[in-house]
Amino acid sequence: MKPIAFIAVALLTAPASAETFSVTLGGKSLGQLNYSESGTTRRLTSTVDNTPLGVFNGTFAGTSTGSDNKSRFTGESRSSRKQRTVKVNIAQGRATAIDITPKDEQTELSEAARVPAGVTDPVRAMGQLFRAKGCPAPIQMYDGRRVVSMRSDAGTKTGNTLTCTLRYKVIAGPGHLSPLGISSAKMQLNYATSGDRQTLQEMNVSSGIFRLSLDRKD
Repeated sequence: MKPIAFIAVALLTAPASAETFSVTLGGKSLGQLNYSESGTTRRLTSTVDNTPLGVFNGTFAGTSTGSDNKSRFTGESRSSRKQRTVKVNIAQGRATAIDITPKDEQTELSEAARVPAGVTDPVRAMGQLFRAKGCPAPIQMYDGRRVVSMRSDAGTKTGNTLTCTLRYKVIAGPGHLSPLGISSAKMQLNYATSGDRQTLQEMNVSSGIFRLSLDRKD
């Protein structure tokens, strides 16, 4: 391979960016979340291994390939309670193909015809939060089982910190963490700003008695 071709390949395959966050609940460390981009591939992984009695311990590995106009999402969830694989194709904001195993993990929203327009997959949705310029634009996320709306206020700026408050709401399909069925939450995002640069430093998620925090590690 010629040197110039090698450099081109390296630029396309090397991670363009990566984010790592520690996950805590009520000040107690639960695990870690990672997000990265490399060429046309985006990845989101999480490991939670310190929940009370290990009830909600598990891992998630999500990959989204393609573009915002046409993407393929694969999500692998593993825990002591269950295992699930979700595959979703999205084109022009519409779900075009959905496959979930095992079959009993499907919901009424696991049929493409039932999914509303204007959706994006979970990996790209998180990427929009990480890559926002100003407060994030409205997001409608589809994970193969439910549709979630995330909408932010205009935000407040204090010194070099921009704080945005998002409303997270399941608008179709079941809530999260069965049998709890959590369907809404408040999310506070704190971004460090410097010139035209903006970096997510902290995310606080609250729903009922739950207070989950993600804090940037790198």
